[in-house]
Amino acid sequence: MRTHCTAVVLAAAGLLALTGCSDALTSEPKPVSPPPAAPTTTAAATPAPAPVSSKPAAPATTPPAAPAPAPAEAAVPDGVGQVLQTAQDNAQAAGFFLLGSTDALGRSRMQVLDRNWKVCSQAPAAGTKADVGTRIVFGTVKLEETCP
Repeated sequence: MRTHCTAVVLAAAGLLALTGCSDALTSEPKPVSPPPAAPTTTAAATPAPAPVSSKPAAPATTPPAAPAPAPAEAAVPDGVGQVLQTAQDNAQAAGFFLLGSTDALGRSRMQVLDRNWKVCSQAPAAGTKADVGTRIVFGTVKLEETCP
């Protein structure tokens, strides 16, 4: 019991010491600023007014906007029969970066490890000319399964 009381007294003393010093530790010295300079009065020369022209000002011309580039098209590569990872790599090499995959057996399984799945179908079909922003979706099954 005596050690417990001693610990409490020491903790309280430590807190009191820290509290008493906190103002000295956290307060910053106030910067001393020089007194403001007395305003000086000097006569500034006023610029002469610009001559007024009787001709109307020419309208500001802006260069014509560059036409938006036409969307790039490419042939959709054939991924059927390939490992899903290879089909995705080939699609990206052809310029298609919006890719998706589904379980071709309808089991709603996610294709987490692309190297464990093979492609059974794809949309859009291989060889089709498509905008490179088109999403290619591969229908897949596990490597050991048969395509539907």
